[in-house]
Amino acid sequence: MSLRLASPFQDHAVLQRDQPLPVWGWSAPNTRIRVALAGHEAHTLSNVAGDWLVRLPALPAGGPHTLSVESPATGEMLAITDLLVGEVWVASGQSNMEWPLDQSRPFTDEAIATADFAGIRFFKVGRRTHLGPHRTVDGEWKSATPSNAPLFSAVAFSFARRLHRELGVPVGILSSSWGGTIIESWTSRPTLAHNPDIAKWFAGYEALAFTAGRWKDAAPLGPDGRSANPYLPADPGVTQPWHAASFDDSAWSSLILPGTWQSAGEKYSGVVWFRRTVELPADWIGRDLELNLGAADKQDITYVNGAEVGRTGKDREDRYWNVPRTYSVPAALVTSRKLTIAVRVYSFLYDGGLIGPAAEMRLHPAGQSTAALPLAGPWRFRCEHNFGIISPPAPVMGHGEPNSPHMLFDNMIAPLVPYAVRGAIWYQGESNENAPHLYARLLQDLVADWRRHWGLPSLAFHTVQLTSFRTPQAHQPGSNWARLREAQAALLSTPGTGLAVITDLGEAGDIHPKNKIPVGERLAQSALARTYGRALVPNGPLATTFSFTHDTARIEFSDTDGALATIDGAAPRTLFLAGEDKVFHPANAVIEKSTLVVTSPAVPAPVAVRYAWADHPEGANLAGASALPASPFRSDRW
Repeated sequence: MSLRLASPFQDHAVLQRDQPLPVWGWSAPNTRIRVALAGHEAHTLSNVAGDWLVRLPALPAGGPHTLSVESPATGEMLAITDLLVGEVWVASGQSNMEWPLDQSRPFTDEAIATADFAGIRFFKVGRRTHLGPHRTVDGEWKSATPSNAPLFSAVAFSFARRLHRELGVPVGILSSSWGGTIIESWTSRPTLAHNPDIAKWFAGYEALAFTAGRWKDAAPLGPDGRSANPYLPADPGVTQPWHAASFDDSAWSSLILPGTWQSAGEKYSGVVWFRRTVELPADWIGRDLELNLGAADKQDITYVNGAEVGRTGKDREDRYWNVPRTYSVPAALVTSRKLTIAVRVYSFLYDGGLIGPAAEMRLHPAGQSTAALPLAGPWRFRCEHNFGIISPPAPVMGHGEPNSPHMLFDNMIAPLVPYAVRGAIWYQGESNENAPHLYARLLQDLVADWRRHWGLPSLAFHTVQLTSFRTPQAHQPGSNWARLREAQAALLSTPGTGLAVITDLGEAGDIHPKNKIPVGERLAQSALARTYGRALVPNGPLATTFSFTHDTARIEFSDTDGALATIDGAAPRTLFLAGEDKVFHPANAVIEKSTLVVTSPAVPAPVAVRYAWADHPEGANLAGASALPASPFRSDRW
């Protein structure tokens, strides 16, 4: 059949309310096309390449509807059903936007269990890194159910759930994210080409990307077009069999877990088995158990008494390296007080092992986590495959490399255009931390770029400000993360944009903090206030003006929800003052309604003030009356 619809037009799709609805696809060349939806018709003629597009009138929220497409000359017909009309948003960025509900447990246990929303639907765009541009993507619409939701973006689901509840209309999410990616990859070529700050880098890419030498030097490519790591080899362990309860592992070495085999002196990537036999309480026999292993870096297959009870990861997936494994052990396997656990861990890069934390390594009857056997401690281990020391290949820009200029725009955004949407939510920036001075323009360019391509000058755009990460410090003069947060906040000067401040939700040791539900809630609050006009404070306090008189700095704020406050009721912390010598000293602060009055005995004549200026601003507590945290700020540009 030559008649086709564009990728997002599938059964169960959500269409944007109150906007003209572009519908497009392909057919035989120079063919008349008829499109019908909810009592409206549109007609057009495909061009010489078979492309066609129509625009249907705006519809109110509701449904379900059927969209029918017909080519009378060829007799071809298409119909997609169960379409809802409501609010449609693009969710994009890097890993913290991509991060699914299932990897944010236990914070998301309730969200997954209660994810029964026929009016919330996700279309997850498949990854691709082929030289573009492209017109189609892989993906399908899925409704929010407890079985589907675990793989939804945790941030986007929380955002959609709040909008759905408060607006009372269906919500659709076009989810298009990729971990570890830079903003330049999500921006179109014409926009990048107009940015003088990156002109040299951009020109260098284009001089290399299409040459024969680039293809010769590139690492082998996997089926998704990315550089290939070793694939999971065949499993001689099972044929040995190393998974069986009867196998004698007494000759194996011992390793204290949690830990990595590299830290135990095994300096290689590969496949390693871990085994441990435990003695159960007598009353556990014949009962369902729950096995918690902590995280397995990077993939695992887990056996209990010789039977597989779970596995996580496949092929070259590396996104589960710090995700705790929880597997059910059926009662049929618990036939005696002896229970043998065997875990095959596969790591093709960096470290590998069962990395805990120790408190999450335990075994207990299902539903009774208080009566648990700890599993941290000595385990037997043996190497199945030694790949040697593997270093990540240096990325060769172009085909197969997601951080190439405009690569992900061409592959994962352009095929969605011009699907009618209300706006975008954006969680990205970690991968641009090394050049924060460039980010403000790059982000402003991205917003203008997407608005231009969609033909929506008022396309809403709400971004997540970077959270706290790394060693907590009260003040860090050279913090790139603080400067990048500043660049993100600067986007608010662009109409139709919003900001979710989440410095209170970070984790010092994890760039992927698990508590994602409040992130989506704050994005939704920003959208409800700024996009939908609800009477809500859109975000925490934003510093607006600075004044210095004698020994005092005064800062005025917007978005305080009536008055400044602190999250913990204590005096404001992480305020620093500097004089003409540019040396910052800890300062005291007093709240006067929506003004902060700051002094320091060490700075008799202040000329600059900073708040929460660090990668991980330890103790930062300034907020508004609604308890939303204040955005970090500085008055200087030193």
